[in-house]
Amino acid sequence: HGMVWYGMVWYGMVWYGMVWYGMVWYGMVWYGMVWYGMVWYGMVWYGM
Repeated sequence: HGMVWYGMVWYGMVWYGMVWYGMVWYGMVWYGMVWYGMVWYGMVWYGM
C-alpha cells in the first residue's frame, strides 16, 4: 500500500516539475519575444 502512495507522490512531483519547466520555458519565450519586439521597434524608430 505504501508503494502505491509513494508512486503517486513521485508521479505528482514529476507532473509538477513538468508544469514548472513548461512555465519557465513559456516565460523565456515570451520574454524573448518582448525583447525582440523592443529591438525591432527601436530599429524602426531609429530608421525613421
